[in-house]
Amino acid sequence: MADPKYFIITVAKCDPTYVPTAMEQVGSVIDDLKSKAGALVVRAGIIATGEQTGSLGLFQAYEGLDGFEKALDIYAASSDYAAMMASGKVSVVMRNIVKMHSVPFDHNTSETPKFIVLTRASAPASSVETVTQLAPIFADNSALTLRFGTIVTGNNAGNQLLGVTYPSMDAIEKTYDALRADANYQAALADFNINLRAIVRVLM
Repeated sequence: MADPKYFIITVAKCDPTYVPTAMEQVGSVIDDLKSKAGALVVRAGIIATGEQTGSLGLFQAYEGLDGFEKALDIYAASSDYAAMMASGKVSVVMRNIVKMHSVPFDHNTSETPKFIVLTRASAPASSVETVTQLAPIFADNSALTLRFGTIVTGNNAGNQLLGVTYPSMDAIEKTYDALRADANYQAALADFNINLRAIVRVLM
């Protein structure tokens, strides 16, 4: 698989009673994003912590922004997407673009993750080097994938975003226990102004 250069993150508020139906409708959209827009990765789930708790999250990865352009056309043509939006139960509250940076990591894309942890921060120019230095700690504690980039749209444009997928909550706990014990991580906290950490439960 090619290395994604952009991630598109969409957040939508959803009536809790409508979540099963919404996920069925999102499933058909995901199929189209992969087959017609060239999405390299698509994940969907429920945001379990943070400022958008209970909302739906959709994460798409592309080699270029032409893929996102195709995705917008897919939204416009999808009967399932139209039905979801017309239900009155779902409303998109955020859609942002993240430009990815190269961080060495042995991505495990064969195993479907159960959780995504998103960490957003204002950070110095050396942030890529810092994340690269810390990446082995995530790998050693069973993280499946690690992506790091700069948010280029929305209210938090210019902030950095770290997205890490995990097979379990236990792996998340072990990772952050190891990070707290690491001197490089403690030093980084002095330069990184973390303004969001959210856990997403992956449903597809």
